[in-house]
Amino acid sequence: MASQAPLFDPTPDPAAQAGDQTLGVGELVRRISRAVASAFPTEVWVRGEVHGLKAPNAAGHVYFDLCERNNRRGPATTVPVAMFRAERLRVERALAEWPDFRLAEGLEVRVRGRVSYGYGRVSLVLSAIDPVHTLGRLAADRQRVLRALAADGLLEANGRLSLPLLPRRIGLVTSEGSAAYEDVLAELTASGHGFSVLVADARVQGAGAELSLVRALHALRNRACDVVLVVRGGGSRTDLVAFDGERLARAVATMPIPVFAGVGHEIDTCVIDDVAHSSFKTPTATAAAVVNLTREGIERSESTWSSIAARAANFLHHAELRLGAAGRRVSPERIGAALGRADASLDRATRRLTTTSTAVLERRSGRLDLLEAQIGAFDPSRALARGWSLARTADGRLVRSIADVAPGDELAVTVVDGMVHTTVRETR
Repeated sequence: MASQAPLFDPTPDPAAQAGDQTLGVGELVRRISRAVASAFPTEVWVRGEVHGLKAPNAAGHVYFDLCERNNRRGPATTVPVAMFRAERLRVERALAEWPDFRLAEGLEVRVRGRVSYGYGRVSLVLSAIDPVHTLGRLAADRQRVLRALAADGLLEANGRLSLPLLPRRIGLVTSEGSAAYEDVLAELTASGHGFSVLVADARVQGAGAELSLVRALHALRNRACDVVLVVRGGGSRTDLVAFDGERLARAVATMPIPVFAGVGHEIDTCVIDDVAHSSFKTPTATAAAVVNLTREGIERSESTWSSIAARAANFLHHAELRLGAAGRRVSPERIGAALGRADASLDRATRRLTTTSTAVLERRSGRLDLLEAQIGAFDPSRALARGWSLARTADGRLVRSIADVAPGDELAVTVVDGMVHTTVRETR
């Protein structure tokens, strides 16, 4: 029976005998903590993208990850961030002076904090956020997108589409059940025009919002909408970042349907405002624009029909007056004289037509005889009757030269009373 190796070798380890130190877990953690504290003795500024942002927990702390992307292949490097309650309250008070900034998922931010090591990982304890960096980056991204769209001729592409005279089938891109959704439906319903609304639900904020909006637009491309509304309620500049995205802007610019943008912001604009057919400050104003467009179309239609009816009535009135006057001028004697003159004129025209047509027919008949004689002179059957023949190859080509055939080719030879099939032996 084979012997088994022991689970523990009692032979002393040479390295241990040499005095190598074995650290306890606590000592290892303390040394790592001291090393991290030594490497980062003061707070540092760090730039990255917010991921996994959560609402404050029961203790008032906020946690998220700060990531650095690598060629759009997802987060390549990640550091956990902790913003404890006291620091969170101070940060919120400082950010109150920047209403356009709100910490949100997917934003690039510049934060300050203390690097620490604990619970087996390095993290950043946040103490400040730089809103200027984020807002400046968003503004720079908007300008970059606008330049790219202008270079491709897309800034006015949707605006060149013609608006329907009576838009009745409305596409609506927004978060279903949101305040913006309810405002638009309320405005359209209150008009009493009986609009048909096709809703394409989409996220309007946070991670994945831009892609969700693009998919909603594509869902309405082939739904025979007269106009499409893209709306959401108000928010900070960072809440509206999805409406600055290049993919969404290109989707709006290339829509075959006029797009009305109604993103709730009063001061600044989004890229979607520049590429949409028309833009409005609120969702309600966007819906009101559709209602006004429909009302104006109805008023133009009714005005046109009223004008047509008035002109028709005026025309009929004058026609009746002219008919009455003509009737008073007509008498049996004048009618008889006019009919007599018409009969005489008809007789003269009949005689001229008879004379002219006979001469024309005689000339045409002589010309036809001449053409018949000329055609007969070129009749192949006459040439065949005189002893000529026509030779054709197997594929029907007429043999005009010895260059058209080669020994071994089969020929069909037409003579006056039939056809002879033969094979070429030689050409001379």
